[in-house]
Amino acid sequence: MAYNKFRIYVTIQVVLIAVAVFIALYLYFRTEFIATLFLIGAVILFQVINLIRYVEKTNRELNRFLQAMKHEDYSTSFAALKIGPTFDQLHKTFTDFTGQFLQIRSEKEESLRFLQTVVQHVGTGVISFEPGGDIALMNAAAKRLLHIGDVKNIKKLNNDEHRTGDILLRLRAGETTLIPSTFNNTRQTLAAYATEYKLGDKKYTLVSLQNIQNELEHERMAKELEIARTIQKSLLPDENPHISGYRISGVCIPAKEVGGDYYDFIHLPDGKLALIIADVSGKGIPSAFYMTLTKGMIQSQMLYTGSPKEILIRVNNLLYGTIAEKFFVTMFFAILDPATRTMICTRAGHNCAIHYRQAPARMSLIRPDGIGLGLERGDVFENNLQEHTLHLKRGDVVVFYTDGFTEAYNNDRVEYGEKKLMDLIQLNASVDPDELIQKITDDVRSFTGANHRHDDMTMIAVKVTD
Repeated sequence: MAYNKFRIYVTIQVVLIAVAVFIALYLYFRTEFIATLFLIGAVILFQVINLIRYVEKTNRELNRFLQAMKHEDYSTSFAALKIGPTFDQLHKTFTDFTGQFLQIRSEKEESLRFLQTVVQHVGTGVISFEPGGDIALMNAAAKRLLHIGDVKNIKKLNNDEHRTGDILLRLRAGETTLIPSTFNNTRQTLAAYATEYKLGDKKYTLVSLQNIQNELEHERMAKELEIARTIQKSLLPDENPHISGYRISGVCIPAKEVGGDYYDFIHLPDGKLALIIADVSGKGIPSAFYMTLTKGMIQSQMLYTGSPKEILIRVNNLLYGTIAEKFFVTMFFAILDPATRTMICTRAGHNCAIHYRQAPARMSLIRPDGIGLGLERGDVFENNLQEHTLHLKRGDVVVFYTDGFTEAYNNDRVEYGEKKLMDLIQLNASVDPDELIQKITDDVRSFTGANHRHDDMTMIAVKVTD
């Protein structure tokens, strides 16, 4: 619009000048109009000067506008000066244009401030620097990870122990490296990932930093736990015992990679079989350690044979001075004599054994008195420990278990319970022990649903077949 008015105004001025020149030429050849000729000449001169000033004024305003754009001076005013509608329109156009530029720059500055705020508050360290190492940006997370304040050059990160600055300078786009460091006796490992970008003619390297020490520790711990799990698994029986007239099966399912449950079968010289199931208080590696210790003590005492009560008394004397105060071991220890079809049982604070008698069909709990191993000295432990002799018949089933089965709970925090276990044993007393254990395990898992196991589950099942 302003350009159209400018063109119209200039066209009118040129036409007027042309008309004036034509009149002047006409009068030039009429000497009797000399005074008029001078008057028209003055008018022509005025029109030419006015046109020149108008064009120069327009050029000056345009130059002022372009200079403002060049220097990003969006505050320059182009207010109307009452010198004509054309200039008023031109000034209005310039003012609207600079206003839009000012709004765009303001929005960009707000976006930049927002981005800078985000970069400063993210948990990942961010460093941007030029090829020579001059730092353009370093956020608070990077300073915290590198344990430094404000520095100007990346080489200032070098010290006698670590050449962190040199490592970062050598990084190329797409490369990742690990930077170990120690601060106040605390070890950390930084994962540094580099990328590159350009701003104008300048090239920058952008490095992100993350402390992955915890991840490395977790990975190392996972490997160690896998080794411990393999070792612990090797301590359990390789196979179920084979005794004429009996079917015997056992299983141990740890709640974590390693657990504190333990079961074992030990063949004795006189054809008898020791059946042991135990539960160390707590979970994880400490419990697994004490489980391994208890297994060694049991096996060492089996060399002297003797009754289950005598063996547990000797084990308690050894364990009492060794195990930590907050730990203890519960155990059900039984010796099966196939020749006499008897089972001598002792219970050191452990869950009761379940006995299913086929003829007549009935269920009973085997629960001789006893307290956990490692809780009290020998005399207290011995005075509270009893033996029970169980007479077996064909079709009988005896089940030993840890509380991981009965104390498993569902989404409503209802425990599986001893009664439910006994009912399931009676319902499936005719199947082989390995199938019975599998049915019990499946039923417990179905009962708990999505709940993770909170405790190890270990079980031994004995069935008299002849």
